[in-house]
Amino acid sequence: WEQVREAHAALRALAPRIPDPALRAELLDACGLLTAEAATGEVELAPRELDVLACVAAGATNAVAAERLGLRAETVKGYLRSAMRKLGAHTRGEAVVAARRAGVLP
Repeated sequence: WEQVREAHAALRALAPRIPDPALRAELLDACGLLTAEAATGEVELAPRELDVLACVAAGATNAVAAERLGLRAETVKGYLRSAMRKLGAHTRGEAVVAARRAGVLP
């Protein structure tokens, strides 16, 4: 499962850098196959919140996630804080566990 999770994080980080909208959508659809997001609708995370959570789940710090996603570390922190609030989590680890339980992360 760890390799699936790392692949998911890498694909989510790659998607925003693809200029072709159809190809980007196809890649994100493939990411969806790695999760159970279609089975649940309880948690509504923004795409960038999910990107950040995927990086965090793969063990990335805010700085590393920012580099992978082409964002500033402060922006990553904001997305993470927002995702944590939506998931009812108090720590990064709790957010990852809650996202996996909700089916939005593999």
